[in-house]
Amino acid sequence: MENSDQVQLILPTSPSYEKVAQTTIAHLGIRSGFSLKEIEDLRSVMKETTNLFISARQWETPLHLNYQFSQRRMQVTVASQTTEPLEIKEELFETFQSIVLPLVTEVVVNREKAWVVFEIAAESEDVS
Repeated sequence: MENSDQVQLILPTSPSYEKVAQTTIAHLGIRSGFSLKEIEDLRSVMKETTNLFISARQWETPLHLNYQFSQRRMQVTVASQTTEPLEIKEELFETFQSIVLPLVTEVVVNREKAWVVFEIAAESEDVS
């Protein structure tokens, strides 16, 4: 991403901190020029992504969130620094995909290394 800013956040892997990740992505979305609907999409994607890690409940290491953003674009990496794979139930993963895939430009989930990267680009502002 050209001319991008970066924010890093480290949170406990706990449901009580899920809202912090959602609020952070919403504020950065506003700063990047996303519409209100797109900001709600950002919050939804962040919620589903953190849920993958919280539902695994297999480690106590914190989540590392890296938000890289520029005008109307954002790439987010969520990772847990562990040597264990991200063990999530298949039905939860399918729910994650069904919610997230329509909202993002790209998503990569690496269960073996316990990280998720997603990218979102704001829709065109053209109004016909």
